[in-house]
Amino acid sequence: MSTPFSPGVNYVFSTFAPKLVTTPAFILLFDQLQKSQAVVPPSLPPKIFIPAVPQWLLTPSALLIASLVGTLANLCGKALWQTLVQQYEMSKLNAVPVQVVKGKWPGNMDVLQQLLDGYDNDYAYQFLDDLTEEYGYLYCLRLLGEDIICTMNPNDIKRVIATEFQNYEKGSVPNDVLVLETGLIS
Repeated sequence: MSTPFSPGVNYVFSTFAPKLVTTPAFILLFDQLQKSQAVVPPSLPPKIFIPAVPQWLLTPSALLIASLVGTLANLCGKALWQTLVQQYEMSKLNAVPVQVVKGKWPGNMDVLQQLLDGYDNDYAYQFLDDLTEEYGYLYCLRLLGEDIICTMNPNDIKRVIATEFQNYEKGSVPNDVLVLETGLIS
């Protein structure tokens, strides 16, 4: 998807601009909450108790909160945007989505943990064989927001590696395509 701005301008607006806006907003919010706390008459119980925060602590705490909120919003927004773009592209091509392995933890951290445990305890790719039995020859491991397409179908492997090599994105590193005895991970 093209934008009218150069990559540098897009980078600045996507990374620095939200932090430049949210930090002063949190500082003003904390300051206003403290001032409103001082206005409440002592006879009325305050609805929200906000302890007095010294000014020197107000800015670092606002920076920390703004960074955390910005990071979470960036991660969630990126994942949502990626999903919407994929759905749009699939609808243009009349494509069918690949089954996604669903874990119990956010970001499929449990799936990643089981995959890594297989390296230490069993045959390294036993977990992938188990997923193949459950999901079939083609499935998607969505680990930490990244889609990893796995196939164990020999015809798909031949198509990706030899017949239609130029039609498939292999990732930024050429070693991202891993062929095993029983399948392919890209």
